[in-house]
Amino acid sequence: GASFVIQKNSGLELIENYSGKRVAAPQISNTQDVSLRHYLAENGLKSAEKGGDVFVLNIANPDIYTLFAKGDIDGAWVPEPWATMLVEELDGVRLFDENEFWPENQFSSVLLIGRSDYIEKNPEIIKKWINANEKTVQWINNHPDESKELYNEFLKSYMGRTLPENIVEKSFSNIIITSEPLENSVYTFAERADALGYLGRDGYTLDGIFYHENISVTSNEENHNG
Repeated sequence: GASFVIQKNSGLELIENYSGKRVAAPQISNTQDVSLRHYLAENGLKSAEKGGDVFVLNIANPDIYTLFAKGDIDGAWVPEPWATMLVEELDGVRLFDENEFWPENQFSSVLLIGRSDYIEKNPEIIKKWINANEKTVQWINNHPDESKELYNEFLKSYMGRTLPENIVEKSFSNIIITSEPLENSVYTFAERADALGYLGRDGYTLDGIFYHENISVTSNEENHNG
């Protein structure tokens, strides 16, 4: 889950107000950055480095939070829980959730990846790895309360603090935990990244990028019950 969060008085609800504004995404060429720049292009806008007058800053999420708090940026396209933190803790306005722009309101932002040569040479290890991931996905979806507790514990080690329950609840509600790669969204991201010049001058191919070996997955509950 990712959202475009803006300062309350930024005027970014209207495209004609983007001139001279400073907007941020966590990392150049990541999914939030691609989506932000694509959104600008779709609305006839360019970033400053492309000859436009919208300043796109690529900075880490904690720094985005700090700059947003100081009023040094006007908006940010960020993932959860940062999007909800900007809204709940810094009085930001969620202009939209990115899933509103995708078919069935779903897109892929995190994938399991592996080197093709390793996958070919170690099929059994790969099957176990994917099987373990599927079981983890099932467990998270079947145990939401425990998952949120573990999530908050992780955030403490990652950010140095836990988050209030309402932020955890909201941020969790804005993401979908699935083992489906949502392939079409990956192809779309590649097209948009290529249009932005991120994939080089020689073109690109995604042929064979997805692993389609059929794997029989046994749930944790089935394993437990023998």
